[in-house]
Formats: sequence, structure tokens, C-alpha cells
Amino acid sequence: MLGKTAAFWLILASAAMAQNDDDAKKKEEEAKAKIADFKKQLKTCKTEKDMAGAIESLGSLQHPKVLTELKSYLSKGGEVTIAAAEMIGKYKKDKDAAEALVGAAGSLRDKESKVKCIRYAGDTEFKGIIPKLSNLFRDKEVDAAKEAVDSCAKIRSKEAIDPLLGLWKELEGIREEQPGKGGGGGGIGGVGGGGLTGAGGVGQSMQDEQIKRKRELTPAVESALGKITGENFKDLRAANDWWRKNKGSFKDPE
Repeated sequence: MLGKTAAFWLILASAAMAQNDDDAKKKEEEAKAKIADFKKQLKTCKTEKDMAGAIESLGSLQHPKVLTELKSYLSKGGEVTIAAAEMIGKYKKDKDAAEALVGAAGSLRDKESKVKCIRYAGDTEFKGIIPKLSNLFRDKEVDAAKEAVDSCAKIRSKEAIDPLLGLWKELEGIREEQPGKGGGGGGIGGVGGGGLTGAGGVGQSMQDEQIKRKRELTPAVESALGKITGENFKDLRAANDWWRKNKGSFKDPE
């Protein structure tokens, strides 16, 4: 009786495997056909908008072959890159998709495309890109840095907590007194006056950029930490105290 039962389950398992193989082959053929149609459509495209529309149509089917095709458009810039990035961002928990997006963000010069690649990288929710997102916290474009913080919030991994706390500490170190006011100069991060940090000129411009970075990134960091930890920290000290007590036992949110 046991032999018949084992044979029965073996037959079922074999049938399931065969069905899975058939499904995989059908999906691959569907992907190949989709890509072929896409390439035909590209020949009729006259504008970036036309190309973006073709990319969106291609991206409506998710498959590794489609993903490979989409990745080749991340370096184009403008509407084309943004459309490809949005489609790639739909590949949830996909290492290849997430790394392609954050990698493209690091090399793009077009600000909007760069920011969107970072945004859609977060949409994949793949935890492995947290270190690369953390590196983007210090991007010269404040919008890109903020998007990297926001993407960490979407991924909700404890691996982002230390980098976020580190960024918060850096932001806290930026003094908002204008150079030449408030007794002793101000400058960047509290460095004294004189030279480039004197009133007006390059020093003033750099100070303004630092203040802008502090004002835009600090709320984003606070929000990201709240989404990851489920806590509402009143200040950096409270956040650091909480993390010291809970770092060893904290689990990523489900």
C-alpha cells in the first residue's frame, strides 16, 4: 500500500514539474514575441515620447528577457530612461532589477532621470541595495540624496538605520547662522569665518547649499527612520538611545 501511495505522489510531482516546464516555455515564447513587437514598434518612433510609450508597452509583461531589454535603455536619459526605470521598478525583490536601477543612477548626468532611477530602485524593495543607496545620501544633488533616503524608507531594512543615523548627525552639524552674523562667522558646519566663508561670494553659496540640504533631508531622515522602526523619535539623541538598546534584537518589518 505504501508503495502505491509513493508511486501516486511521484506521478503527481512529475506532472507538476512537466506543467511548470510547459508554463515556463510559454512565458519565454511570449516574452520573445513581445520583444520582437517592441523592436518593430521602435522603427516607427519619431520622438522620445513615442519611445517611452513603446517601452511601457514592452514592460507590461514581466520576464527576465524583457528585463534585460529594458535595462539597455537606462543609459539613454530623459523620458526613455524614466519609462524604462518605471517598468524595471515593478520587479519586486528582484536583485538584477534593483541593482540595475541604482547603478544607472550613479552614472546618469540628467538630474530627473537620476532621481527617478533611485525612486524606482526603492520600489523593488530589494534589501541588498541599501549600501548603494546610503552612498547616494551625499550626492551633490539634494533631490537625489532625498530620494535615496525615501527609497530606504520603502525598503524598510534595519541595514539602513545606522547610515540614516549617521546622515542625521551630519545634518545636525550644519549651523544655520549666516556668515558674519551671530558672533564669529558661521561658515559650513560651524567652521569659522574668513576666506571662502566670508559674507557673500563662494562661501555664502556653499553655506546656502548646506542649509538647504539640512532643511530638506532632515525631515526625510526622520520619516524614514519612523517607517523602518515604527517609532517616533523627538530628536537624534532619542533615536540613537533607542537604537543602542534595540539594535541586537530588532527585526525587519514584515
